[in-house]
Amino acid sequence: MTLASVVIPAHNESAVIAACLTELHPAVLDGRLEVVVVANGCTDNTAEIARRFAGVRVLELAEGSKVLALRAGDKAVRALPRIYLDADVVLPLQSALTVADRLTPEIPGEQRPLAGRPPLVYDSAKSVALVRRYSRARSQMPAVLNSLWGAGVYALSAAGRARFDEFPDQVADDLFVDQLFGTGEIEIVDCPPVTVALPRRVRDLLKVLRRTYRGKAEHHRTNAATARETSGGAARDVLKLVRQGPRGAMDAATYAGLVVTARLAYRADRNASWERDDSTRSGTGSGTAEGSH
Repeated sequence: MTLASVVIPAHNESAVIAACLTELHPAVLDGRLEVVVVANGCTDNTAEIARRFAGVRVLELAEGSKVLALRAGDKAVRALPRIYLDADVVLPLQSALTVADRLTPEIPGEQRPLAGRPPLVYDSAKSVALVRRYSRARSQMPAVLNSLWGAGVYALSAAGRARFDEFPDQVADDLFVDQLFGTGEIEIVDCPPVTVALPRRVRDLLKVLRRTYRGKAEHHRTNAATARETSGGAARDVLKLVRQGPRGAMDAATYAGLVVTARLAYRADRNASWERDDSTRSGTGSGTAEGSH
């Protein structure tokens, strides 16, 4: 019995796609998961590697577009709940199955969350000191940790997926989806976490943060009537860090300084091309802080 489907957009992810699929593959072989990889605009052998995994469907799009990849993946799979997974993230198989089970009502009308994801942990072991401080601060921010966005994976129940028709032309698909639901409709499911690898260098982290602000600004422009501000909760969390003592204050100051720098950089060059951090794509499969193309 197919328990859920998994849609994986992938743009030049040859270094990490095997790790992503290896974890899920046992459940593909026995039919519990339906998995499709949508290689979009690839100039490497991402699609070839993905095809080595029996049972995994692979689609190829000429254009490099995560939005088009998500739309194509949605059309290619049938099972619900549906998990949307960045190709550079290793989702533990147990977590995929637990999240799917949690989003599947056992009886008609049963109240279950409409959207969810596993917990996340940040890996900054290979990062410079400033990025490690940013990581410590972010790891203590409920406004971030309890949202769908920023983990490289989220899942929707059948009722949750019915909240929208198709993915809009927006960079931040996870923010768009997150804001479709109220707090009580989202659950961070109790299961093994996904590991989000933070960039190794400050300049790479700023790339990711600039992209985040570009996606957020685009979302607010497109959905002016319904978009909710996300920075208020984060600001309160930063103030709580300051009160923890000298170390917390230093982490909070580092977090705030990097965030402000990235925001100013975005405003100075709003037409910048897609930016992603490649320092974490070393074949380990740990996702970047804000996902992949």
